[in-house]
Amino acid sequence: MLGFLRIVSQMPGDDATPLDQVRFLARAHSRVDVLKHLAEEAATQRELRSELDASRTTVSRALQSLADEDWVASENGEYRLTPVGDVVADEFTGLLEAMRTVDELAEFLRWFPADVDAPDVQHARDVEVTTPTDADPYAPARTQTEILYTADRLRVLLPAIELESTETLADQVTDRGLEAESVVTQSVEATMESERFADLMRRAVETGRSPIYVTPDDLPFYLGLADDDVTQIGLADDDGLPRALLETTDEHVREWGEAVYEDYRESARRKPLAEF
Repeated sequence: MLGFLRIVSQMPGDDATPLDQVRFLARAHSRVDVLKHLAEEAATQRELRSELDASRTTVSRALQSLADEDWVASENGEYRLTPVGDVVADEFTGLLEAMRTVDELAEFLRWFPADVDAPDVQHARDVEVTTPTDADPYAPARTQTEILYTADRLRVLLPAIELESTETLADQVTDRGLEAESVVTQSVEATMESERFADLMRRAVETGRSPIYVTPDDLPFYLGLADDDVTQIGLADDDGLPRALLETTDEHVREWGEAVYEDYRESARRKPLAEF
């Protein structure tokens, strides 16, 4: 946001402050939509109306207001960003993405256990947070499972399991050669020994690529360490419903994750194949 404010503070025109310029752009979605579209390619008014599904009046007013700021110029009926407008579009898009990330991190931190030291996700790079939606209430769990298809090596803290992801894990270990080490709670261990899960677990464990370690402690969240870079942190509510999954390649979050995993791993016992 500071970069954007520096840009708008250099704009020609009246005595508007940088915050006034931000308000001017954010106040009308049509201005933002036109600016973002023109950042991709020049367009006529007709093309903008079609692409943005907007009325002639809406597009015309947006273009005129952007032109008044010297952010948009036209030639032979085609509109394009000025050099200054191009910078504004880039900076404002970055601001929108930053604020979206702030909202997502707020949801993640809301569900992170208060009695556990959280990683410094506020300053992490390359962070993506998946949260439930009305259309996909299990989006965090689905995203969590997707990593089973792409990782070559995976180490996880599992506070809970369900059948579909366990089937995927067993298939990826036996068919693709995934190396997957798991630290689980005693309650998860009992589930793994149950009739529906035991054959799947036996298939994976007997390959030698999927050891299971049982910790006497509760696991406050899901933690996944994929290969040498990707870290996943999954949070659920008291009913076990997924609330947020953070995924990042940030090295500082990874260091935090490695330390947390090793702490639980050291106090856990390896579960022998014969117990499944």
